[in-house]
Amino acid sequence: MLVSNTESFEIRVIKNWDNFATLKEDWQNLLVQSDADNLFLTWEWMDCWRIAQGELITPFIIVIQDSQGILAIAPFYIQEYRLAQLVTYQALRFIGDKGSGSEYSNFIVKKEDGIVLKSRLWEHLLSPEVKPCWDFIWFTNVKAWAEGGQTLLQSLASVKGLNCNQRTVEFAQIPLRKYSTDILPELSKSLRADIRRPSRRLDKFGSWQMLTCKGDDDINELLEQLFSLHNKHWLNAGLGTFQRRPELADFYRLFVPLALKKGWLRLLRLESNGEIQAMQLGYVYNNQFLAIQEGFNPDFIPGVGQVLRYYSFTNCQQEGLSCYDFLGIYTDHKRRWLAEKKLGANLFIWRTKMKNIPFSIKKIWPTGRYLKPL
Repeated sequence: MLVSNTESFEIRVIKNWDNFATLKEDWQNLLVQSDADNLFLTWEWMDCWRIAQGELITPFIIVIQDSQGILAIAPFYIQEYRLAQLVTYQALRFIGDKGSGSEYSNFIVKKEDGIVLKSRLWEHLLSPEVKPCWDFIWFTNVKAWAEGGQTLLQSLASVKGLNCNQRTVEFAQIPLRKYSTDILPELSKSLRADIRRPSRRLDKFGSWQMLTCKGDDDINELLEQLFSLHNKHWLNAGLGTFQRRPELADFYRLFVPLALKKGWLRLLRLESNGEIQAMQLGYVYNNQFLAIQEGFNPDFIPGVGQVLRYYSFTNCQQEGLSCYDFLGIYTDHKRRWLAEKKLGANLFIWRTKMKNIPFSIKKIWPTGRYLKPL
């Protein structure tokens, strides 16, 4: 038990998915009161990820609660790693951080006590009953420029006994409130041409239209069409496809129909002469658009993807959304669409012990050739 201002708190660790299911109602209620409310932290997102991963994932969810309910959640799972094919480690990773497209990892706590509650979660990782369960933590895609990310980093820095290496990662967002009218005149001359040229060719080719997925559409058929277009485009470019990431496709098949029912889904398509030639998968949550995945036919008119994205921007403006979020990686392509660079962080955290001495001597990341998941 923890005591603060005469009020008692209980901390427990959930290690099976049946107990995770009991958190559903309290989870969402807490999330909307937090400083990090985003789609990737919803119970539904994490539950679909759990199902897509199968029974191989063991949760390690730290929960703080008082007599009134849940105050804080740290949603981890356990992953085994091996260093140089010799030493095995127990790592804590953030639920949903692979095979889903998840971003913006964070603890879920009541906003008014953000730093205090996040500090308590970090401290509990060093408690006698929890400390033997893990060796290091791999915490990715922290939204370091926002309040929730800042309180996470500040709380981590306040806890002695936790060592941390931090790596900067880039994100890209467009603040739509800066563009209250048509965004097209704000774009560069070359990008405007890249939008208008295929639009004129589409007019000459025949009838075409932009459509948004509705409740009476066959969502499963549309999703498979997105996979097909994405695979065709990236195979043409010599890069990865959904066929190489079956767990990601499985997650989409679970979450996308649910997102449609929740009103979060924005699945757009460009049809020419009755055939789908380009698609975009995104979600709207907390008044922000999250651009998740795109696909288009590389054998069709070049540039139809730009036409579809312009339509997506127009939709977002009509909805009165505050942000068009490209999510991870800032590229020249996103810059041309007026995206601003945001700096986030990946965190490699370890506690002081003999086994972890290599992490103090050399910066070793669980994405390199030495430290790999099993």
